Amino acid sequence: MTNRKYISVFGRINLMWLILSFFLGLCFFFLWPGSSGHETDIFIPVDIEKIPEGLTVTDSSLMGIELHIRGSKPVLNSLSHLKLRYRLDLSGVDTGVKSIPIKKEGIQLPKGASIISINPSFLIVRVENKIKKNIPVIPSFSGKPAAGFLISSATAKPSHVILGGPENILGPIDEIMTKPVNVSGVSESFKKEVALALAENLDIISPAKIIRVEIFVEEKTAAKKFNDIPVKGKNTQYKYSITPPSINIEVKGPVNALEKLCSGNGIKVYVDLKGLKPGVYVRCAAITLPVKTTLVEVKPKIFTVNISR
Repeated sequence: MTNRKYISVFGRINLMWLILSFFLGLCFFFLWPGSSGHETDIFIPVDIEKIPEGLTVTDSSLMGIELHIRGSKPVLNSLSHLKLRYRLDLSGVDTGVKSIPIKKEGIQLPKGASIISINPSFLIVRVENKIKKNIPVIPSFSGKPAAGFLISSATAKPSHVILGGPENILGPIDEIMTKPVNVSGVSESFKKEVALALAENLDIISPAKIIRVEIFVEEKTAAKKFNDIPVKGKNTQYKYSITPPSINIEVKGPVNALEKLCSGNGIKVYVDLKGLKPGVYVRCAAITLPVKTTLVEVKPKIFTVNISR
């Protein structure tokens, strides 16, 4: 083999080794765990900071931003332990809807990681004037009391609270409700501590975040007529007759008590004949009713009693 052929063969061998080495280097670069050719997506929360005095933020477009990051595998694996956050600086803003760009330099990544893209690239916030307002507290309820009972009234202590919040939200509010108090099946008054049903972005400035509600429960009352109740005599050994023989009355009292009167024998009407000898007498009837009930009307009021031997 001549020197020229030898050199030619040697050159081709070197070229093949050069190409092979290049591909091996690429594989090493992308497949080796410590290489920087890996990519991932992470989501980081946004903290709004340095809001000017007297202003507040509503309707923030997003709670966080998504980053597409490139770096070595160990570095990317460490991101989940870093608790990254983006701090949105609002110093110098005034009222209105603001579109604020996300700045890469505001995101502190570990060495060896780089940001490829940010989504979204802008955060939209609404900046409003912050006001205070003294608002009355109104108790609210859920459910129904026990049969025959009702909620007669309710009070809240404190009866007023001072709220703070955006002018566009707090301005139109004239009263604030408590979270519903469950009154299902109750039959007596009670007290309960409950929170206020606050709209988003509203805060209680004073005096307290917990409200004590007192609920007053009473029996339902009604009036009911009872007709043709027999009138009887008592305390006599003689025969007697009473004219008219029945009475019509109207009774007022708790609904439950009136229902028992309808189904039972709770109304007693009688004429006391004690000491009366045979003859004709004009008398009033005595009416006995259950506790908590009162007599509204009686017809007739006078009865004729005929006593015979």
